Amino acid sequence: MGLRGAAAASAVAVLLAAVLCAVPASASASTSRSLDPLSETTQTPMLADCSSITDRAREYARLHAIGLCGADTTAPDLPLRTENVGGEECGAVTLTMTSRGGGLATIGWRVSSEVGPVLDVELDVAFSGRAGGQMRRFTEREPVLGATGSAVAFLGSGRAAATVSGTVETFTARCRIAPSSVRVHLR
Repeated sequence: MGLRGAAAASAVAVLLAAVLCAVPASASASTSRSLDPLSETTQTPMLADCSSITDRAREYARLHAIGLCGADTTAPDLPLRTENVGGEECGAVTLTMTSRGGGLATIGWRVSSEVGPVLDVELDVAFSGRAGGQMRRFTEREPVLGATGSAVAFLGSGRAAATVSGTVETFTARCRIAPSSVRVHLR
């Protein structure tokens, strides 16, 4: 490379450095912050309906030291406590949404009970994206320690979201799922 070539390369380097310095750092940082993740998981509590606890469930709670609504210590002829607005926690539901490429998403859920086996699950999982949305009802009606389910959906590339709600019947009480949602970017 001659003297002229070196001067030209040096001028290009100076020009490139000037352009890069002119781009505000906040512009590139805000772009990376605004992108949704490719996978997200959230956990939401299940809240007990204390009025759903039967005499049989009270006995189970006493045998297994389950303090839900005072069922383990309250005499059978006395009412259970209900002072917690919305109910006491009886477990949790985990919701996960993952981008699979090509606009596909996997939406999965898992129920975990802290108050005995799960007897019945009625979940509504709604999901939507650029290509539309749908709602799936998941129903499990056999006793299990932890219920799970999943769906694969074409939602299109871009931002997508999923929401879970519903009820879970455990051996001790009927529990309402506090609605929760996740948001991801589908490739």
